[in-house]
Amino acid sequence: MTLRIDEAEKSAAWLDHRVARGNTAIRALKWLTQDDLLKNADIRLASQWGSSVAGVGNRDALDYLNRELETVIGSIVEKAIRRAQQDMDNALGHQKDQR
Repeated sequence: MTLRIDEAEKSAAWLDHRVARGNTAIRALKWLTQDDLLKNADIRLASQWGSSVAGVGNRDALDYLNRELETVIGSIVEKAIRRAQQDMDNALGHQKDQR
């Protein structure tokens, strides 16, 4: 069966999107699973709300939020690893090896 050009373009776009999702998941997994991530990465929340009126309250609120984040960041990273692994498997893991 021969594809029409419009069908081939649609299929190619779908494959490009699938590969892009897989590559995103791979990069995330490499970063999330590096040695001593929680010790060295200093993962913190930041705000892009930079108005001078909200600035002081914004910084104070972020201090509270980051203290709370420190208590749960390990489980958040574990969940992110599982999600990235699932996304990688869904995007790339069900392919027939066509080499």
